[in-house]
Amino acid sequence: MLAYYSADSIATHSEVGRMRLVVVGLNHKTAPVETREQLSIEESQLPKALADLRASVQLSESVILSTCNRTEVYACCAFDSHGDSIAKWLGSYCNLSGESYLAHLYRLQDEKAAHHLFRVASGIDSMVTGEYQVLAQLKNAYTIARESGFTGSVLNYLFHHAISVGKRVRTETAIGRGAFSVGSAAARLAESIFEDLKGCTVMILGAGKMAEQTVAHLMSTGTKNVLVANRTELRAAALATRYGARAVDFDDLEAALPTADIVVASTSAREPIITQDMLKRSIVKRRGRPMFVIDIAVPRNVEPAAANIEGVFLYNIDDLQAVVEKDRIARSAEIERAECIIAQELIRFAERFRSLEAVPVITAIRDKFETIRETEVAKLKRKFPDLSPDQLSGIDAMTRSIVNKICHDPVIRIKEFLSSEECPINADLLCQLFGVCPKDEQSEEVDRT
Repeated sequence: MLAYYSADSIATHSEVGRMRLVVVGLNHKTAPVETREQLSIEESQLPKALADLRASVQLSESVILSTCNRTEVYACCAFDSHGDSIAKWLGSYCNLSGESYLAHLYRLQDEKAAHHLFRVASGIDSMVTGEYQVLAQLKNAYTIARESGFTGSVLNYLFHHAISVGKRVRTETAIGRGAFSVGSAAARLAESIFEDLKGCTVMILGAGKMAEQTVAHLMSTGTKNVLVANRTELRAAALATRYGARAVDFDDLEAALPTADIVVASTSAREPIITQDMLKRSIVKRRGRPMFVIDIAVPRNVEPAAANIEGVFLYNIDDLQAVVEKDRIARSAEIERAECIIAQELIRFAERFRSLEAVPVITAIRDKFETIRETEVAKLKRKFPDLSPDQLSGIDAMTRSIVNKICHDPVIRIKEFLSSEECPINADLLCQLFGVCPKDEQSEEVDRT
């Protein structure tokens, strides 16, 4: 783990927390959709959220991953208490009143945090085992954080490694082969409701990835009547054209609703698009014929109260659990193989992660010796003002060489010691021995004062 040290006095180093890798979050296994939607963060809002997080908790690095089934904050924390601070920030940023959401959060540190991310990247922590969309979402979340200036050496290495693990698992196992997505799981739920969908009219609300996956699966089963509605008409038309479906003008959504036997909603809207009153009017026009509504969006697209309407059968994303569980059991052997790969990669990560602790220490030692060298060379110049440029250049080169040779063996040993799992010394002791304080800690101390 990376260590940081007080700029006021090296003697007080024991009071300073060690840098920790931490993840604080919730997912479909720890929280119902009602809680997940309250803590979801739109992709377009991630830079703003990361900036607010840094200002509130003073983290050196952070990445926020928010999907329909999880919201997680990955961070480098100087103190153990920062995990609690991140948890409270999450509720505050999402305007939650009270602290009941805290019971749904998990907090993992260091190797456990890395292990969790590796499982996420591999698709084995997903609701749909092996689904590929989460790896793309993870890459995107990391890219946004990196390009916005919120990552550094630790999270850059962690996420690059996680992405590599996700690719390796999908290459060396069959976990993603034939795997279906949340969208296709919704389509399978529709199939379980009606044994034969060919005579049914299905309306898809949305034109994103999950909507496309749903349409693709439905069309592959022979479903003939598929309607696509989206706020952006061009996207709805493009999706409908690709799969031989029919686009519906969003302004005509309520008028088209009564014609649908099954509605699958998956837009990114923050507020419900289909209200209880809309469905009440629709069910009256259907003259007693039931309507099945599958809302796989987070936040939800359909008002939950619509479930109380007679003749309306409303399902949300959590209701897909029973559909995907059979697939998870079928993939148990591949999950086991994936876990073995993750265990191997975690050992590699841990070795590298421990060695990162040496970086600020080595930099501080080199900086200290370089400062001494520059000071002594400056004294020499003042004492012998008649030295020629060639002579000064030679002195500069010679003294740099001396510093490099002096640093060589200590640097090698420091890297070896701190990368070892059974390290006989720690970075705190090294800083005391060399009388140095890493610059990162100095900046951390300035931020806290």
